[in-house]
Amino acid sequence: MAQLVGDPERERAAHELQRHYREGRLTTDELAQRLETALRARDGAQLRLALKDLPTWWSEWAALRSPVRLVRNAAIVAAAAMIWLFSSVVLLIAFVAWLVANGPSLAGLLVFPLLWFALTWLLWRSSRRLRARP
Repeated sequence: MAQLVGDPERERAAHELQRHYREGRLTTDELAQRLETALRARDGAQLRLALKDLPTWWSEWAALRSPVRLVRNAAIVAAAAMIWLFSSVVLLIAFVAWLVANGPSLAGLLVFPLLWFALTWLLWRSSRRLRARP
């Protein structure tokens, strides 16, 4: 007897198909066909047919959890944290020096926080990109 599926299961399958499309595993036509199959599925076998030949999230997670990759990613995070901490302290010292030399001004109160946010965003983005590499 086939196990019937409901809307939550069909929606999860659709989200998985969209994720695979975003990651470049499916063409637009394949996505449309598989979405139609998934959204019309009445049982688990039909859902599995829509997801056929695509890696499952647990196989991708297992690949991400390799010991070498974990150590490398931890080193990237630690290096990014140290760079962020050092540059934040340097920006704070520069900000205090600016205030002592020039007094409080709108330019100083806007420039230094914007620099800090930009630096934080760039470090976060670059470390995330490095950690995503195989």
